[in-house]
Amino acid sequence: MPVIPPAKLAELQKNPHSIRNVCVLAHVDHGKTTLSDALLATNGIISTKLAGKVRYLDSREDEQERGITMESSGISLYYKVLTKMDLEPSEEQDSHTASEYLINLIDSPGHIDFASEVASAARLSDGALVLVDVVEGVCTQTISVLRQAWVERVRPVLFFNKIDRLIVEWKMSPSEAYVHIQQLVEQVNAVLAGFWEGDRLAEDSRKLEEAKEKWKETHGEDAPMTEWYLEEKDDSHIYFSPEQGNVIFGSAIDGWAFSTSHFAQLFAEKLGTSPAKLQPLMWGDYFMDPKSKRRVLTRKQYAKLYGTGKAAAATPLFVQLCFIPVWQVYESVIIENDQEKIDKVISTLGTKVLPRDRRSKDRRILLTAIMQGWLPLAQACMVAILEKLPSPAEAQLLRLPFLVQGGTKSVPDSQAVENQGAVEHALFGCDAGSEEKPVPMVAYVGKIISVPRDGLPDLSSSRSQRNRKAMTADEMRALGRDAVRREFSLNSDHGSATPTAASSGIATPQNNEEGVPVDSLAKAVGEKLVVSSNQNDATDKALDQNEPEDEILIGFGRIYSGTVRVGDTIWAMQPKYNPKAPNSQQYLKQVTVDALYMLMGREFVCLQQVPAGNVFGIRGVSGAILKSGTLASDSQACPNLATMHSETYPIVRVALEPANPQDIGKLVRGLELLNQADPCVQVISQSTGERVLVTAGELHLERCMKDLRERFAQCEIHVSEPIVPFRESIVRQGAQPGVVLSEVGISGQSLATVSFSAGQINSSDTTADPEEQRTKPAEGHQRGEVSLTTPNGLATVTLVVEPLPEKTTRFLQRNGQDIQRILAFTSSKRRQILDTTAEALENSIGDDAVPTVINTVARDSSRGIVDDNNDNNGDNDDDADETDRTSKSPRPSKVSELCPWLQTRLCTTFNRAKGWDPQRVQHIAEHGIQTFGPRKTGANVLIYSKDVLQQYKKPAESWFKKQKKISLQGPLSSATTPFLSDEEESDSEVSPAAETARSTIGISDFEESVNTGFQLATQSGPLCFEPLVGVAVTIKSFAYNGNSASTENMGVLSGQIITTVRDAVKTGLLHWSPRLHLAMYTCDIQATSEVLGKVYAVINRRRGCILSEEMREGTPYFTIKATLPIVESFGFADEIRKRTSGAANPLLIFRGFEPLDVDPFWVPTTEEELEDLGEKADRENAAKRYMDKVRKRKGLFVEHKIVQHAEKQRTLKK
Repeated sequence: MPVIPPAKLAELQKNPHSIRNVCVLAHVDHGKTTLSDALLATNGIISTKLAGKVRYLDSREDEQERGITMESSGISLYYKVLTKMDLEPSEEQDSHTASEYLINLIDSPGHIDFASEVASAARLSDGALVLVDVVEGVCTQTISVLRQAWVERVRPVLFFNKIDRLIVEWKMSPSEAYVHIQQLVEQVNAVLAGFWEGDRLAEDSRKLEEAKEKWKETHGEDAPMTEWYLEEKDDSHIYFSPEQGNVIFGSAIDGWAFSTSHFAQLFAEKLGTSPAKLQPLMWGDYFMDPKSKRRVLTRKQYAKLYGTGKAAAATPLFVQLCFIPVWQVYESVIIENDQEKIDKVISTLGTKVLPRDRRSKDRRILLTAIMQGWLPLAQACMVAILEKLPSPAEAQLLRLPFLVQGGTKSVPDSQAVENQGAVEHALFGCDAGSEEKPVPMVAYVGKIISVPRDGLPDLSSSRSQRNRKAMTADEMRALGRDAVRREFSLNSDHGSATPTAASSGIATPQNNEEGVPVDSLAKAVGEKLVVSSNQNDATDKALDQNEPEDEILIGFGRIYSGTVRVGDTIWAMQPKYNPKAPNSQQYLKQVTVDALYMLMGREFVCLQQVPAGNVFGIRGVSGAILKSGTLASDSQACPNLATMHSETYPIVRVALEPANPQDIGKLVRGLELLNQADPCVQVISQSTGERVLVTAGELHLERCMKDLRERFAQCEIHVSEPIVPFRESIVRQGAQPGVVLSEVGISGQSLATVSFSAGQINSSDTTADPEEQRTKPAEGHQRGEVSLTTPNGLATVTLVVEPLPEKTTRFLQRNGQDIQRILAFTSSKRRQILDTTAEALENSIGDDAVPTVINTVARDSSRGIVDDNNDNNGDNDDDADETDRTSKSPRPSKVSELCPWLQTRLCTTFNRAKGWDPQRVQHIAEHGIQTFGPRKTGANVLIYSKDVLQQYKKPAESWFKKQKKISLQGPLSSATTPFLSDEEESDSEVSPAAETARSTIGISDFEESVNTGFQLATQSGPLCFEPLVGVAVTIKSFAYNGNSASTENMGVLSGQIITTVRDAVKTGLLHWSPRLHLAMYTCDIQATSEVLGKVYAVINRRRGCILSEEMREGTPYFTIKATLPIVESFGFADEIRKRTSGAANPLLIFRGFEPLDVDPFWVPTTEEELEDLGEKADRENAAKRYMDKVRKRKGLFVEHKIVQHAEKQRTLKK
């Protein structure tokens, strides 16, 4: 098939009903790019013989070397449906374009490190081809891509690939293969059923809350709700079923595929029925009548006619009509290699096979020729795409309501367009508008790609061959005359003729004063173009060296409504932009469209305009959009579409520095380009000047470093060892006796802490160092209790550090985003009320009016004028809503209801926990919890005791009550606002203890200092300055030792309290046995029994733990699940491939943090330990090794013996 001209593809972009936006999703090495090659061959882009070998969409060199896809790439394909397969066009469609379609295909990676590329591909598509290797089955990444398609509301079609391996390698019979594939279909449908149940639970919880609110409005607050039931919904449309035509069977490497509809059309006439009636019988327990050969029987009918035994051994209709012919071809060509059978198969199928393919010694070539002629892969896939996947006009009606509303509320199909504005109507209907009647333009940029300047046709210094052919004859003559004139003028400046001119007999202007006629110039065009082109290339090369950017950033996006044209001025909105939030204007920028492109794999085709429903490339948005964002013609009326859901997060860190210090500018610029061009990379500039690169995994890190060295920075870069995050914690055990840990604190002061057991503490010891004596807890106090006094002696803080229960720690870690959502919402409320107050102050006239205005605002806030449902002002609301939607446990949607929900759940986690009696837990839940840490959202808790709360000058409240009060009443209330009048302030009820504390200085005056010290202590623990997790800090007492009337040194005292609380927490931590939490990977490996022992040996050597081992039924493969510390995972994939000779390939997915149950300071003390290990403890302490490695990297003190075994030396005589 000849190459389709770009003008034809651009013409098809105008009809959204003739467009299909499709992405290819699968696990790594399941055949995505091979399938894409077969589809590309239909447009003549590559040869059919090379399909599956070229890997055309893998344009990177490292992609070709490794054989895996690392970047998602798109290409536009043309497909024309035959008349007998023509879809029925609507009345509004043109009859000419009804049979011509534009397929925008996006090939995506399958490796877990590049899951962000999968997210962008799914966002820009309406349908997906999900590939499953029938040998490896449903793998971890298969579930991930199915979840990605589910979250983005992308309709999938299932493709079972590599069926040839069941025939050639596993020697399965057709019936065995049928049973095996049946199990795979059930496994995939079980995954979809889990997604359906999760969404149903979330939706039912939301509807139940709405029903409760309506019931309270009509029946009162205390009336029990009786009329409520769950609505039943049909879920049959979400599953894959071969008889429905949404399942394809084939082999991409051999170039064949089919669906049940194809064989139904072939055999319908022979069976005397229609294809529509035969297709539902092509899958399941349906059998052909062996006598009549024209009837289809169920198993019950078959048993009634021929007996139960024959019914059990009967061959299903699908196997008889579909699989057996395919098996016969493979047996004739590959297994038996019988020429007579081959000739019979070719004549029976009626395929055309070239003589050279018949004579080929490689039987695979002959097989591919036969199968491609009989069951073409491209035809089966294209027909399924056109029939089963929606066009943009159909898909946007289902997808856009979720993207516009952030994915939290579902809109029924019938009500999606009704009662909507002009923007929503254009979005849901995929309306492109016209120049006479324009509609709002809304597009989404899924990712930013970096393209060399020479790769863009409008910026390339040398014209491509296609552009040369497009030039007219007059343009080429004018170009030749200009080139010759430049050559002659250059020679005249040097005073000599060129060798070409001398040999042709043409005089230069210096030798011929009358000049050179134009006709003689035209004769020399052919010779002069050679010289001039070389000089032009040299000039262009010099100009390119002066260009500031060799890499151009192009936005890879999808337009949902309107039409974008070159030169238009549009708005670029980042994900955090919200038109209702006044502080989000920094995330909005106005840009000009410099160029538009049609993506054709490795090439780009310039376009003047792109209508709605198409995938396109746009130049001019770099700097305005970092990784992804929304483009709109109106920033106020057009919505900011929801952020993408990604299955991976950056976890591996490295520090970068240029080999030549003079290249620091190149490195900074290169990191900026990489940060925009890679959707899953993070670039952090430390306060020390260190530049840290955070990537998703080891393979992702290798790709980023290759891009930095060769494209973005173009300089040699030194890379540190991977920086893996740790967490620090404590367990309810005593610390090792005599442990000394020296470190330098943030303030630079050396902190030497000695951890003693309870029986070794002696407060009467006066010979000890004063600093050491100050850090010791008093005799008789509980473990972890520390009392410290500020350096100026004005304040004394006594606190207790203890571990939280494991259930509480896991609960706080799991609900950290909910706490962050509450904080973001309440902080936005504070900003909103404060802005209103500031505006009232500016507009007020006279000093007397100021208190009145402020009091009015406060009263309005206390009455609940600020709507609780408007919780979209926070910066992280999109992420929080996404978490709520995908979470299995239902959560309240309102912030005011979320606080009590968290408070109740948190109290239940303390049940029966050691060291936490019920009375104390009740006090903690109601009044004690003041904040979380680090960063106010971590899994550590700051608690105030009852004695400390009595020092408050106002009624003590817990963190939950404070946040709920702010969410309902606003921050400007009579209890918290100093601007209010004395009359309103006196209305609040105050306890007698708090009334007495008004005249004294207590902890309420230094609450922020105590909280800041707690945040600093939890941000960097004592072991290796890593964040803490699972620690509770209780403030037992706070004493002010100075004069209450003297407040001159309050500022200095506040700073000293911060450092005192921080040091006290670190000291209390070392009274317990410390632990390190390691970042862990979940490792999935498929291997045969022959290499199983080698896989276990590699995992055990890297401190991994085997979780499960299952053998796939009917296969020789074992599926191994294990956990592996990330710090031990570097080089793991290469090592396991070398040990198993490539038979096992691991997949690593971030799991979370798990504790390493080893004390870093453990030394043998008991008789058994000393007898087993000796005094030197020859067994390595892994926790201490990790701790010392991190401390050494951070420049902290590391206790290291330089001389391990000293021996007497003697000097030898000469």
